[in-house]
Amino acid sequence: MKKFVLFLLLAISFPAYAQKKAIINGYAESASDKERLTGATVIADPDLGVATNNYGFYSLTLPLGTYKLSCRFVGYKTIIKQIDLKNDTTINFQLPTGIELEEIEVKAKRTDEVSSQLSSLSFLNPAMEEIDRMPVILGERDVLKTLQFQPGIKSARESSAGFNVRGGSNDQNLILLDGVPVYNVNHLFGFFSVFNSDAIKSVSMYKGGIPARYGGRLSSVLDISMKEGNMQEPRGVFSISPVSARMTYEAPIKKDTAAFIVSLRRTLLDIPMFLYQAAIERDGNYGYYFYDFNAKTNWIINNRNRVYLSVYSGKDSQYSNDNRDGTNSKFRYNWGNVTSVFRWNHIFSPKLFSNISAYYSRYQLENLGSTKSAKQKVVFHATSEMQDLALKADFDWYLSPSYTLRFGGKASRMAFAPNIVQMKGDDADITLNEEQKNNSFHVESFVENNLKTGIFSLNLGVRGVTYITGKKTYSYLEPRAALRVQPHTGFSATISYTKMTQFIHLLSNSSLGMPTDLWVASTDEVKPQESRQISAGIEQRFSKYVFGVETYYKWMHDVIRFEEGAVFLSSQDTKWHKNISVGQGRAYGAEFMVKKVQGKLTGMLSYTLAWSERQFNEVNQGRWFPHKYDRRHDISLLGEYRILNNKHREKSISFGFTLQSGNNLSMPDVEYEGIYLPGASENTHGVPDWQQSKQSYDNPNNLKMPVFHHLDLGYNLKRKKQDGKTYTWSFSVYNVYNRMNPWYYYKNPGGQVKQISIFPVIPSVGFKYTF
Repeated sequence: MKKFVLFLLLAISFPAYAQKKAIINGYAESASDKERLTGATVIADPDLGVATNNYGFYSLTLPLGTYKLSCRFVGYKTIIKQIDLKNDTTINFQLPTGIELEEIEVKAKRTDEVSSQLSSLSFLNPAMEEIDRMPVILGERDVLKTLQFQPGIKSARESSAGFNVRGGSNDQNLILLDGVPVYNVNHLFGFFSVFNSDAIKSVSMYKGGIPARYGGRLSSVLDISMKEGNMQEPRGVFSISPVSARMTYEAPIKKDTAAFIVSLRRTLLDIPMFLYQAAIERDGNYGYYFYDFNAKTNWIINNRNRVYLSVYSGKDSQYSNDNRDGTNSKFRYNWGNVTSVFRWNHIFSPKLFSNISAYYSRYQLENLGSTKSAKQKVVFHATSEMQDLALKADFDWYLSPSYTLRFGGKASRMAFAPNIVQMKGDDADITLNEEQKNNSFHVESFVENNLKTGIFSLNLGVRGVTYITGKKTYSYLEPRAALRVQPHTGFSATISYTKMTQFIHLLSNSSLGMPTDLWVASTDEVKPQESRQISAGIEQRFSKYVFGVETYYKWMHDVIRFEEGAVFLSSQDTKWHKNISVGQGRAYGAEFMVKKVQGKLTGMLSYTLAWSERQFNEVNQGRWFPHKYDRRHDISLLGEYRILNNKHREKSISFGFTLQSGNNLSMPDVEYEGIYLPGASENTHGVPDWQQSKQSYDNPNNLKMPVFHHLDLGYNLKRKKQDGKTYTWSFSVYNVYNRMNPWYYYKNPGGQVKQISIFPVIPSVGFKYTF
């Protein structure tokens, strides 16, 4: 630690030499709506440049003199300004939209040179325009599913929004919306994500070399930013697909000063179901729906201060109501998220930028069931909830064009109430598991040094974490390092090391068919999880192509395994940590990719060779065994062919193909009794729910599913009107050649293994109107 502090002090002294200098700072913005542009590059000459931070701010210290200052961002026209630098100056760049084909390769190269120490295999930053044109299932645009075509990122099951990164579990991914953790990202039992693409501004994904400013998970970081609202004129988007309808509207509150955006998405699935049940005069009803609501407003107080307020609310609800033989039975199952954040951007000086925020995040699932007859009334209520309240501050200090210091911290309180069960009847009122409520406190701080000198780009940082729960205090230091060497134009080599700690755990139960996974905190008895990952790779860029290969090795300690088949709702009132095993994991592999970045045909072909294993002393006689999502081979192809692109129309064909080794699945071999959730079990032969048997598993992941593959095609037609309105039709076909991939396996009463496949060839159409 002393050596690190000494290095930091020496680094800060680098810019302190005698030549007279001045500072240029400001923001890079979209000219059409004043959206701040993250990752735009501001360049004074080939060796002096900087990238804008997450809020569009840049600062560049230069010797006095005359410069041609250029600002570039992919998808926008380059702006060049001639300046005679004599003293500190503020210059804001407003970039018009439009692609300059001859500069695409230059833009991509500049971004890498000034802003990243990572390869394009460790860090992903896809444009939302590209995501919107990719083939989809049922016309529903989904950021998470598009990312699953990238090497090292794979879906948990076919067409699932949940994903696993480099051999980790899906709970080991930190997913942020405007800097706020989102703890459940699934709609429709995992088939779609909660993120409305019409409301998203940018997406950043880290698989390796994760900077010190991020923490709390073991495998990856997905950082999603919402649009901020149009400060120039009102704009709107209406979209509809077979699954949902979406409406987004943004407008200035005061031109060039304040703006807002609101977005609503709701599924349409329950409407035809309701009409059908009404038509057949069904005695009762059954339905399902989900919705997402996003809202954000921002206000530029003055040149130094800007504030933001954003909220998100999303919910899934499955319900039923039956009236038979004088008995009324009701059931409702809800789950969803609420997040909100207040953010203040302040410029302390031309070199020092701050972002201070306070956020709240809550995830809750709830089961409500009741049965009422002339003889008795029984009510069942089960809830699980977690809340996260935090105050954080981040600072970017631009000490010189080649050296940036980032530092900050966070204090948070998390409250967990897992699996609180209440059962009421005429003669009883029972509440279970209240003692499992738990509060925890986190204090975190970080320092990042970003240094570029000659052919070397270095990110060296450390994150300190203190976690307090019950009578136990855990403290960790997490060093991070990423080095990029670029000896000549187009070629680069990277190496990175990341240590991560995770204080929360997701308990997944294979015996339940609904998303009843429970978030729980580390306790006095259950230690936090830890991981260390090292990765190294090379990348070569040509005028139209990019070739890359990267290898990685990840060690994981104190990972937990919830006993498969163990019931969450136990008549014994057993604490959750009594049903887990604690062990270790390892994951390693190599990722290969080739991209075509120019021309009418663009896209990526990748291949991943990977291993992921776990070891628990109480399981499999203590021997290592394949992780559930251990997939040895993975080939992915994602691309687009632009047929036409002019001021009146755009036409393109998109395609996606994936071929993977199958998942590992545990087949049951032991049964015992427990309690099912109402509606989650099939009550056969009149056996009461509380007497039905549960399945357990002695040999984990003992069935290898067959090879998984499918081909998807899409066709997009966009018409542009002179008044700025556009009409876009999107046609897609999922699983073109009707491959019946297994979605699940089970054993029938005779002990035979049976396959369930639920996704045949699925054509769909979507419509989008912007005004």
